[in-house]
Amino acid sequence: MRETKTLDQAGQRPVDIDRLRRRITPGRVTVAVAAVILYWWVFADTEISARDFIDGFPAMGKLLALMFPPDWAAMTRFLGPAIETFQIGVTATLLGAVLAIPTAYLGARNLSPHPIVCSVTRSILAVFRGVSEIVWALIFVVAVGLGPFAGVLALALFTIGMIGKLLSEAVEAVDPGPLEVLRAAGAGEWRVFLYGAWPQILPTFISYSLYYWDSNTRQATVVGFVGAGGLGYTLFTSINAYRFEQATAALILMVLIIVVIDRFCLFLRRRLDR
Repeated sequence: MRETKTLDQAGQRPVDIDRLRRRITPGRVTVAVAAVILYWWVFADTEISARDFIDGFPAMGKLLALMFPPDWAAMTRFLGPAIETFQIGVTATLLGAVLAIPTAYLGARNLSPHPIVCSVTRSILAVFRGVSEIVWALIFVVAVGLGPFAGVLALALFTIGMIGKLLSEAVEAVDPGPLEVLRAAGAGEWRVFLYGAWPQILPTFISYSLYYWDSNTRQATVVGFVGAGGLGYTLFTSINAYRFEQATAALILMVLIIVVIDRFCLFLRRRLDR
């Protein structure tokens, strides 16, 4: 059968029309139709409306008018909560990243001592990251009381779940050559992980840790809304009291902290890449 060919829009190369037709199979058409129906259902149930968005602009303008100019004098009072937010982010990231290392070993299919151990570890990590940080914060506020400790525990638990999962997948993707050499020399699986896999995933671990330091510092503000300390609690009380200009000052401090952390992380990455 002779194939039909034509030129594409640029007129530079032939397009195989018959081949394109063969790619339109019933299965692919079914998947495409199902995707359209799914997206239509999602958009409909989430009540997305361009008209409502446009109609909301006047209210947004009124709120911005109340937020500016910021209460610069309040910034000096917010320095303590800002430092506390920074401390929560650092402590939670350090605890989460360090505790994620053994879970990466136990959750990696190619190194875990037993398939059951691997399955249980992955299930625990799924629970840690499946529950939102703010829900963990609510739980720990009840357990240990109001304050930054609850925020540290909530963010550390979520960090373990995320970094542990990512690291375990990185372990499964390492070059198996060094691992087999260590096994042939009689090394146990933990030593195989430590001397064979860990040097290969160390740059990935550092990258994940720096990212979650940034993320945890931002989330420390969110968990503060439920009483876990830091700028979040200050922001919550300012909004509740309709002191929007003070809320703007708190937001500016939060952005400054994130910018400083971002610049510092960039500096560290450049130093490590040398």
